Amino acid sequence: MPWSGQVLGYKYVDGVYIVKPEEAEIVRSIFADYLSGMGIEAIMKKLNAQGKTSRNGHAWCRSSVRKVLGNYSYTGNLLLQTTFRENHITKKTLPNRGELPMYHAENTHEAIVSMEDYQAVQEEVARRSAKHNKTTRGPTKYPFTSLIVCGTCGKGYRRKVTRTGPVWICSTFNIYGKAACASKQIPEGTLEKAAAEVLGLDTFDSKVLHDKITAIRAEGNNTLVFLFKDGTQTVKRWADRSRAESWTPEMKAAAREFAKKGRAMRSCQQQEQ
Repeated sequence: MPWSGQVLGYKYVDGVYIVKPEEAEIVRSIFADYLSGMGIEAIMKKLNAQGKTSRNGHAWCRSSVRKVLGNYSYTGNLLLQTTFRENHITKKTLPNRGELPMYHAENTHEAIVSMEDYQAVQEEVARRSAKHNKTTRGPTKYPFTSLIVCGTCGKGYRRKVTRTGPVWICSTFNIYGKAACASKQIPEGTLEKAAAEVLGLDTFDSKVLHDKITAIRAEGNNTLVFLFKDGTQTVKRWADRSRAESWTPEMKAAAREFAKKGRAMRSCQQQEQ
């Protein structure tokens, strides 16, 4: 008998998993999308955009997609006692790494995905993980890392490089979009300028920032609240960049080259006439 009756795609009847067709289709789509090359986050966004919910009726997150991809019970088999209780006092659940026997029960219920697809997904998960670990050196810390908090949803801001340069953006907005959090991204240069002015500096200094500031709250109407270590706070408004300021040197060079080609083409057309 399975240890849990709460699995997306099945209902639990008298100790047996019975397929729930609509939920089973969600499970199959997750496996198919992953094998087609989609990433965990892309699958998550697709499900949420379609209005599909997880097992508990909540919006999908990365971990819930990973759990579906790693759930062996979708093959119609059960691997039992993969976890165990540490003791009756702490009741802490631990992964079974050989402390107790595990049991493999075959054909215990109807499969939702084939064993071949399940194994293919596990191999692809391992391949992507190995590729990621080869290129990852650990998270890079920037002057504003872990300092900025969204005043709209309470989540932290993260750094993101766009074609117009690095910006700081609410993690909720970055993942789920404006419908989930209506905050605004802030250009890194704008943040540095605001911080320098609040700290009374001619130029931005990350050391002084960390010596004096404990947090920065990004609120609506382009408002930043700087919280000092002495308990005081300063409110600073920032201005949106003009269109000219948002253009990088590369973008300007490309625009000039495009205009140059356009003039040359018009000249040729006039000569032909």
